[in-house]
Amino acid sequence: MITHIHVSLARFIPQEYVPAHPFYPGSTAMKQTPFAFAAGVVLLGSLMASSAAIWIRFLPGVSPISIGFIRTAGAAIIFFPLFWRELGRRRISWRAYRYSVLAGIALALHFATWIASLGYTTVAKAVLFASTHPMFVIAISLGILRIPVARNQIAGALVSLAGVVFIQWQDLGFTPPGGGWSDSTLGNVLALAGGLFAAVYLLLGREARKSLSTVLHVEVTYASAAVVLLLATIVLRVPPIPLATGPWLYLGLLILLPTVGGHTIFNWGLRHLGVPLLSLFGLLEPVESALLALFILGEGIGGHTIIGGAAIIGGLVLAVWRPGRDRKNIAIRKK
Repeated sequence: MITHIHVSLARFIPQEYVPAHPFYPGSTAMKQTPFAFAAGVVLLGSLMASSAAIWIRFLPGVSPISIGFIRTAGAAIIFFPLFWRELGRRRISWRAYRYSVLAGIALALHFATWIASLGYTTVAKAVLFASTHPMFVIAISLGILRIPVARNQIAGALVSLAGVVFIQWQDLGFTPPGGGWSDSTLGNVLALAGGLFAAVYLLLGREARKSLSTVLHVEVTYASAAVVLLLATIVLRVPPIPLATGPWLYLGLLILLPTVGGHTIFNWGLRHLGVPLLSLFGLLEPVESALLALFILGEGIGGHTIIGGAAIIGGLVLAVWRPGRDRKNIAIRKK
């Protein structure tokens, strides 16, 4: 069924989509990656990333900053042999890794701010404000980087974001303005910062992937994020790793599925879908997390999740609707 949907989406995109090889840029192998295949892979990555919310539920005694450190450090360890092997085959200036290092810092700040927000505000608000990252991607692309963004992608982002709001609406419980600064406000600001850093992480990854393969980029990114988060555990005086053996099963799942799987696939997709469209796939996570919670935890899915999920998927379909048309007609450029 998923393959059928992906093939159907391919009718709305240009057939001459020709990205570089995902692991060895500039090679002649695999010159053509069909859009439907790339979208399917990123959809799988989104599903893997959404499982993080499930595994974290089984780690109430582990510090959120420690969880972020273990995720990124574990992924860096797994990718290091591949990184070392490819490094020996190619001569690349260390200067080429500058965007990957910055992307790692942004990823660490994303983990730190969003996870910290859960201690001050509700999960619903944290998810909502962190889900603003597609809008940050669009704003930074247009206003700072002067990168054109298709109108249908902007419209799709707004529709999908509306779906996220609808899913979280009954749990938001916003207080009227004028109530002063509260813990909830601090949590909302931290979650919003998490959304901003997620956007910066993807945009920096886009720059890094112009010259680096997926393996080279993610290894440096994960290692940089791990160093920043390790320093955070030292400053906050929290243990970087749990001493008990119980949490390690779920920490291992966090390393393998959302990080080695989900985030790595997202970084692969940067060269194939573009940042605005790729960031929209991240908005599927509330729906996918609900489905995983249904099958793994036995939690029910409410009608608001179904309706909001339909809006998110509709926005995603709108975003991929004929993106290859003349940019003069659909692209908004900064004058």
